[in-house]
Amino acid sequence: MTIAAAYLVSEGVVFGADSSTTISVRTPDGVGDVLQVLSHAQKVFEVGENSRLGVCTWGAGGVGDTSHRTIIARLADEVQGDFSVKDAAEALGSMVEPLVKRAGVDFVGYYLGGWNPKTHEPACFRIEVQQTGTRVEPLTLGLCSFSGNPVFFTRVFRGFDPRLQQSLLEEIKRLLGQDKEPTDFDKIFDQAFKNASDPLVAAGHKDLPIREAIDFVHSYLHITVKAMKFSFGAPVAGGPIEIGFVSTDRRFRWVRHKSFASAILEEEAEYDVR
Repeated sequence: MTIAAAYLVSEGVVFGADSSTTISVRTPDGVGDVLQVLSHAQKVFEVGENSRLGVCTWGAGGVGDTSHRTIIARLADEVQGDFSVKDAAEALGSMVEPLVKRAGVDFVGYYLGGWNPKTHEPACFRIEVQQTGTRVEPLTLGLCSFSGNPVFFTRVFRGFDPRLQQSLLEEIKRLLGQDKEPTDFDKIFDQAFKNASDPLVAAGHKDLPIREAIDFVHSYLHITVKAMKFSFGAPVAGGPIEIGFVSTDRRFRWVRHKSFASAILEEEAEYDVR
């Protein structure tokens, strides 16, 4: 499972993700497959070098035999020059779709963002590629977009599970029975839930300064990783948190980025004898 986020603000775009990836491994006897969780994958990338574009991925850990690193390298070769952020997002979708269909991958998602040439206006797009096709949608300014597993952070941020509203609606309907349910019950319930829950939210998503947006993205990732760690079952999100950003006055920069020795250092720490 991947947790990923992209935050579009007027000062730029922030990207963040955990480092865990799940792969399917064939058992030695060839009878079946087992899932193995690795904790040092990279999901946030700069598009090329000294780039005004960044990418964050979630969903499938790769597209068949093609890694996300290779896909982003190919994209960097293609979008050199005065490509707009939208052009780059559409190019990424067009590049990945045939790979997804050929490999039989169910779903892969990307956030691609940065600033447009000449105007330096920031933009970010959510790209979802499935067997049925590709969808490219712009992010709203001042709204952080979560992917993977946003439930835990939403509980903290809003004070309740995002599934609570629908669960309550269905349970009240069940208790009332169809014969006692008003014809406009759904509309009344939705308005009542909104009126009751909105004052409980201390703050909403806003057009934050870039450093605060970085903090917000890190908070989402950190809370989700910890919640998964202490949930029942094996944690399927975790590893080092990585955050990168593109500000409207500069190229891509890292806030947190693990070294290529991160897996080695983890192993040494585990066997440290004092």
